[in-house]
Amino acid sequence: MNLRWTSVAWSVVYLLLLLSFATSFSFITIFVLLLPGVILYATLSVRAFALHITIVWIAAALLLSNPVIILLAVFFMVPALVMGHLYKTRASALKVVVMGTGTLLLEFLLAFLAVTVIYDFNLASSIEETLNTMMSLMQNMADNELIASDLVWSPEMAQQLSSLAARMTPFTMIMCSFLLAAVTHLIARPTLNSLGHSVRSFPPLRDWRLPRALIWYYLATVLIMLFGSAAVMDSFVGTVLLNLSPLLNFLFMIQAASFFFFLAYQKKWNPAIPVLLIIAMLFIPPLKIVGILDIAMPLREMITRSRR
Repeated sequence: MNLRWTSVAWSVVYLLLLLSFATSFSFITIFVLLLPGVILYATLSVRAFALHITIVWIAAALLLSNPVIILLAVFFMVPALVMGHLYKTRASALKVVVMGTGTLLLEFLLAFLAVTVIYDFNLASSIEETLNTMMSLMQNMADNELIASDLVWSPEMAQQLSSLAARMTPFTMIMCSFLLAAVTHLIARPTLNSLGHSVRSFPPLRDWRLPRALIWYYLATVLIMLFGSAAVMDSFVGTVLLNLSPLLNFLFMIQAASFFFFLAYQKKWNPAIPVLLIIAMLFIPPLKIVGILDIAMPLREMITRSRR
């Protein structure tokens, strides 16, 4: 009985999340849109799950009369099914997040390709037009002395920024996919555990060790970006490097955070110290070198050896 009412409650939550996309709260609720589907699939039989989802979709269609919302619901239900199935099979937390991220990324790529082909959509031109519109409004406000009047803008700047943003689309898609999957797991794991469904967690952050091969990817990226010609940087290889560089920096920051917690654990520091170091790293990006050194060198072994 408790499980039945819990399922009904999550169905109501799912409906409310879908309805929120007709409001300005959608930029917040999108981060938890996967959650109800994951919980329902992991706790119900396939038939019961299909019944709950069908009722919610019909209710959303009747209340909103907007087919785009249903398409959005279908879009996000696919990774929810993947993650929910993995929870049912007690897969590792890493596999759940990676598969969820991969499924979302594949969907984003297919959707982008479909929009580009069907509607002849040009992302760079769209971004450039948006930037020019925004700057035009800001310059009008400056003329009216509503904001500072020392704005410097040109069509060339808009073109350069829009081209850069368009080339960075893969990195943006990867990070968005990862964020959605990670937030979903962060909430779904304790929720499912509270419902009696055992879900595996990540090991403590202090124990995380990323592959050493990342160092070689990083060195190759840095060398090509430093010594590569303009033709190389404007080619497909340049676009790959442009997206690979911030992704590697993000991974090194995660490894640095892991090392900070490992060091605090070994030295028995106040738990607030590694948190403060991570915050400092956000404002001082070169601190990521700690993560690079932690991958490349046996720093942890040296610390544990010195304690013996």
